[in-house]
Amino acid sequence: MRKKSTYLVLLAVIAIVVALAYILNIVMIKNIVAGVVANIQSLWILALSAAAAFILTDNKYYWFMNIACGVLAAVILQIFVYGGMVTFWVVLYKTLAFLTVVYILNLAKILITR
Repeated sequence: MRKKSTYLVLLAVIAIVVALAYILNIVMIKNIVAGVVANIQSLWILALSAAAAFILTDNKYYWFMNIACGVLAAVILQIFVYGGMVTFWVVLYKTLAFLTVVYILNLAKILITR
């Protein structure tokens, strides 16, 4: 499969899962989506994920490096910027928000360039 079709299929699958979670009232997925949407609004997450997306563009291990950057950014932001305890859920929400922005930027780049 081409990169563009892979990105679009993944986008469709995520949209279907989120829609089904809201239709069937699956609380765990709804909470994760709410946490990710709340964290995407942070300028820190937006700036760091945009920088990582463009700096690591031609890396062989692109998504692995972005996941590592997302986890590292989530932990550092939680400790030094927001303060408070670093828990699994906090890191998960911030990392998923980071990866969501990276994914959207890559999808836009693929749609524009091809």
